[in-house]
Amino acid sequence: MPLFSAWRPESIIKSICSSPLNVHKNDLGLTLDLSYITNQLIVCSYPVVSYPKLLYRNSLRDLVSYLSLYHGFGNWKIYNFKVERGGSDYSDENLASALTEHSPSLNSPESFSHNSFSQGTWSSSSPREGSTFSFSALSPNSSLCIERFGWLDHSPPPFLLLQQIVDDVHEYLSADPNRVALLHCKMGKGRSGSIVVAYLMKFMNCSLRESRDIFMNNRFRAGITRGVTIKSQLRYLSYHELFLHLGQPTERSDILTEIARSRFRITKIDFLNPLPHLGQDLNSCSIVVRVHVYNRSRNGLYELLETDCDGVFHDEKLHRRKTSVTVDTCMSGSDVRFSFGLRFRNNEFIDNVTQMTSISHCWLNLYWETLICSRNESASSYTLEELRSEQNRSRDGKSFALFTIKWDDLDGVKGTSNKGVKLFESVTLRWQLL
Repeated sequence: MPLFSAWRPESIIKSICSSPLNVHKNDLGLTLDLSYITNQLIVCSYPVVSYPKLLYRNSLRDLVSYLSLYHGFGNWKIYNFKVERGGSDYSDENLASALTEHSPSLNSPESFSHNSFSQGTWSSSSPREGSTFSFSALSPNSSLCIERFGWLDHSPPPFLLLQQIVDDVHEYLSADPNRVALLHCKMGKGRSGSIVVAYLMKFMNCSLRESRDIFMNNRFRAGITRGVTIKSQLRYLSYHELFLHLGQPTERSDILTEIARSRFRITKIDFLNPLPHLGQDLNSCSIVVRVHVYNRSRNGLYELLETDCDGVFHDEKLHRRKTSVTVDTCMSGSDVRFSFGLRFRNNEFIDNVTQMTSISHCWLNLYWETLICSRNESASSYTLEELRSEQNRSRDGKSFALFTIKWDDLDGVKGTSNKGVKLFESVTLRWQLL
């Protein structure tokens, strides 16, 4: 007999909204968008506390009830990666209230078994069988139940934050096999998926492809989506893969220290075949380049550079048109976002109207891209000292580190492939390690 009524109007709406997802079916009468990736890793969409979003989003109250009944009061922690805030979003005070509301009924000496609620295995996305817990007299302290590590939607996390999160999850879960970590962003897809994939790679020795498949198969119904699909997020997971294969686990803290110390100067941006659909008449429009980094709270971007690319020349060797812009922009840290747009010079009204006709960008970690450019095979090749030395020895230090990306490989609107008017065939970004 379900503890909660399953025939609420919002339950029907939630079931429809979660139909593309491989959600866990519980016997409590609660309708939750919630998927078990492993026995200890759970992913869901973000919980809310007020209408109208309670009609189709997870209820924070229901989620706390589920976690406490299935896994034990004090045996779970929420990891929130959603930095954008709305009127229905929950606060730490809301979580504390939900804990207080449920703690009296849960605070009993009786012991419960997961078998009384569900039967299942890891592969069927169910809670672990046979483990027991008792609801101890814990005070409802929300700070023990949640970590907020948010960053912008449709974007990768800063590389150092990625490592901090997966290490924190591992530290929490490894302390007790009965613990579970519930990860959520907005939809439980890109941001949560990036963390799950990175965790599986680092602590379960899965390859990048295997980790993506595990997340996809346990979070989504077959054929719905590939899970983590945004190209910049996948690029950061490839950095993570390189990080795990670069050296011994004991050296990883040294690598992270080098990343934290790194500084760069962006020097040049080259475009191949710019504005191909506008022919040779480029006097009235240009490609605008913007360079951003995360702000301190990671809920927005800080602009380092905005510039136009003027002038086009014909490369006789490549038989292609090219344009470039020389810049001198320094940055601390290594995570950076390059975005590209279209600007009309002679008419402000047309420029304002057409700004949305072409939107594209990519996130890079310049430390890892510099290391990828390196040909040094020594054991200490990852150090800034070695990389600077190689840069100084190169024939042209300005060309030592570079990254080329085709138009089709850039991120579009909300991380999709929709970028609008094609601005160029490819772009090459150049920088120096300081």
